Parts: sequence; C-alpha cells; structure tokens
Amino acid sequence: MVDIIRDTKKIKQIIIHCTDSDEPEHDNIETVREWHISEKKWSDIGYHYFIDKKGKIFPGRPIEKAGAHCIGQNANSIGICVSGRKDFWETQFRALNFLIIDLMRTFNIKRCDIHPHNYYNGAKSCPNFNIEKIWAFDTKK
Repeated sequence: MVDIIRDTKKIKQIIIHCTDSDEPEHDNIETVREWHISEKKWSDIGYHYFIDKKGKIFPGRPIEKAGAHCIGQNANSIGICVSGRKDFWETQFRALNFLIIDLMRTFNIKRCDIHPHNYYNGAKSCPNFNIEKIWAFDTKK
C-alpha cells in the first residue's frame, strides 16, 4: 500500500479513538502498529498519536501522511488513539487534553471539529468515553 502524502494545511479535524481493549499487552503502540501492519495490511499504524495508560504520548503515523483510522475522513484529520476499553485513567485525559490543545493551535482546529470515532460510524462505541471529559483538564478555558 502506498502512503498518501498530504498538505497539512488541509487538516481540519481531530478524531478520537480507543484500542477497545483493557489487556495490558495492548497498552503499547508497537503492539497496535504490528496488528495494523500484519493483519490489516496497512503500511503503518493507522493513528497519528497513541496515549498509553500512564498518559505518555507516542507519535504514530507521520502527520504528513493521511491516517487509516476513519473511513472518509482520513485525508483531512488527525487520529488519536487512547489505550483502553472501559478503564481509562485521568493521566490519559490530561495527556489527551494537552495534545489536543497543541494540535488545535498548530493546525487552527476549532473545538467543534474534534469528534469521537462514533460520530462518523454510529455502529461503533469508540472511543468508549464521552470526549467532553477531556475539557475538564483544560486550564485555558
């Protein structure tokens, strides 16, 4: 599969995902990357960022490359995956808030353009939490 290089000026939204697993071995960007490459046959992990249970932010697919995380929205979005299914930690929400604020400033993205994955695919529950939780940690309200 060939990666699509995109003009980052066309990035207009952020889409939030989860791993849909609370298994400790899935709290690892390399495990998710391997799954996407070996089973889905993608060129790389589908997300641009991954946040583990400790709140550490890992870079995923380069931002200059379109993601593989939300059908019909990959060309103009940034995909962020938060590790977990039901058990999410405050450290993750703090990290997610920090990352989103930074990306909003960098790419001039509005708060109304940050969506859960299930906004585009109602058959999914992803990211399995209400994304409004992330704003509780916004110190710049």
